[in-house]
Formats: sequence, structure tokens, C-alpha cells
Amino acid sequence: PVPMVVLLIVMPTVFLCIGTGISYAVYSMGDTAAFDAKISSISAQGLGWIYAAVFVFKLCNNSLLYIAACARKDTRVQAPDQHVYKVYGGPDTQGYVLMETDGMMGRFNRAQRAHANWVEGLPYIMSVYFLAAYVFPFPAFCVACGYCTARVLYASLYVTSAMDRVGGGLLGFIFLAVMEGMVAIATYKSLTK
Repeated sequence: PVPMVVLLIVMPTVFLCIGTGISYAVYSMGDTAAFDAKISSISAQGLGWIYAAVFVFKLCNNSLLYIAACARKDTRVQAPDQHVYKVYGGPDTQGYVLMETDGMMGRFNRAQRAHANWVEGLPYIMSVYFLAAYVFPFPAFCVACGYCTARVLYASLYVTSAMDRVGGGLLGFIFLAVMEGMVAIATYKSLTK
């Protein structure tokens, strides 16, 4: 298995670098004057720190995920399970209650979990999108469309099996990293003007 530090620290950093590179290409080859005018507005109002906070929240989220992933590793509880329940008042021999993973009930549980993943991430995604779209309106819209398509693919694959979701998830992370890269460019340029 891949070490947790690689999954939750190294991979997001690599994705952010890729996303920032793609975003810089959009910045350089797009309407740079319009992008710079928006960044100047952010800078003039002292709002660059709002953009910088995105990365504080991302670091916090990845740290919390790391803690949860380390705790999960020892339990051998796999997706889609997010919690382990014990029958209240029952003898310890009754074991634990986990989600059904086989048949139509398993497909249903994975579909529900894919939707829950969407809802859990949506506040962050929307925050990143709105900040990116202020500076890069049409490019951010295009990336958001790609991200949503990747998430539908993720859910469709997740229904098939928990492991199958990985491809759609990675594609979604790339699209998210491009939006984060747009925010990174706006952050850097607005705080260094």
C-alpha cells in the first residue's frame, strides 16, 4: 500500500504544481490584461489574504484526512464505510455494523457515498471556484464543467466497485488543482504587487 503521507501530502502538492502550471499557461496565453486588472483590484483592496486562506483550509483538510486515514488503516475498514457501529446493549459477540458492499444494496451504498463525497467537498470547491472565476471567469467555468464531469464519472465508477472510483477521483483532483492554480496565481500576484 501507498504510505498515507504520499497520498495526502505529496500527491496534492504534485497536483497543485500541475494545476498551477496549466493555470499559468491560461494566464499567459489568455487575456492577461483583463486577468491582471482583476488581480490589481484584489491587491488594491487588500484581499489577497482571502485568496491565501484557501491554501490554509486545504492544508487543514489534508491534515485532518491524514489523521483519519491513519486511524482507518489500523481498523481495516474500507470504503464506503465511514463509521463503525456496535449494537447498543448487545453482547460483544454480535460484532460491528458495517455497510453492505455486495449486490444491489452495495451499489446503492456506494452511490450514496459518492453523493456524500460531493456534498462534503462542495463548500471548498465552490469557494475555490468563486475566487478563481473572479479573475479567470470563462477558463474557471470550463474547468468547473470538467470537474463536474469527472465527479459524475467518479460516482458512476464507484457504483461498480469502491476501487473503480479512483480514475474518476484522480481526474477530478486534476481539474480542482487547475482551479486552485488559478487561485495561487491570483494570491501570489495580489500579495506581491
